[in-house]
Amino acid sequence: MRVKEMADLAGTTTRAVRHYHRLGLLPVPPSAGGRRDYGVEHLARLLRIRWLADRGLSLTQVAQILAADARGTDREAILRDLRSARENIEERQRALREQADRVDELIARVAGGDPPSPLPTALTCFYDDVARRIRGLEAPAGDRALQVLTGERRLMMTLAAREMIPASAGRFIAELDAAERDACARQICAFAELEQTGEAGAVELAQESWALALRHKQSSLAILNDLPEGALGRALWDLAGVLSTISYPLKVHRVFTGALLDLMLADPDFAAAIHRSAGGRRVSL
Repeated sequence: MRVKEMADLAGTTTRAVRHYHRLGLLPVPPSAGGRRDYGVEHLARLLRIRWLADRGLSLTQVAQILAADARGTDREAILRDLRSARENIEERQRALREQADRVDELIARVAGGDPPSPLPTALTCFYDDVARRIRGLEAPAGDRALQVLTGERRLMMTLAAREMIPASAGRFIAELDAAERDACARQICAFAELEQTGEAGAVELAQESWALALRHKQSSLAILNDLPEGALGRALWDLAGVLSTISYPLKVHRVFTGALLDLMLADPDFAAAIHRSAGGRRVSL
């Protein structure tokens, strides 16, 4: 039979057949009249290749099984390959389930009127709420404060896209009452005025931010304790440092982030959580 006939019978393509020839999986038949003449034995071999591949085996594993069949030995090697293939399939299934969960989250967000964004809904609502409160303050630095808030939102969106924001961040936000959210709005305005208030203003603002974290110490610690460890944890802190430097480039901004980090590291509980996630490396923001 011709290659097209055999491919059709096996439910595959002539291109796949040629690929199997190149890999040595399927013997090349003799030619008749300038065309390859495939026999039943070639069709049987092709069907076996397709059957194994459709069950999740790689072509390398297919080749090993076919070679073992030819030798009539090495059953344990075949079992290892099959078990390995099974594990690979289960891993892909887990990945697909996680992907389906993420799509479900997007469906829920859009159905609820939110944009399809990697930022958790709780953070999106929080930033929207703080923006409204900033506008309500009618502060001289209101426009700059909104720009600062937009920059922080982008920073958090970058971390969220890397799946580096734990769910406990939403629980922390849920604890903030109206007065504390007003305080957050005022702190954003104060940050926008740091060029005028200078280093003294930066240190004072860091102390106010730290006081808010301490009022919700358990929730704040939960966020730090939920951060990844090992290589991913180090990557998170490296990325946070880079993003912080880009987002807050002025010296007075560095005074604020440095003072806030110093306050956190001076607390044994916060320091332990930070060092655990950062793998003992020196952290800078």
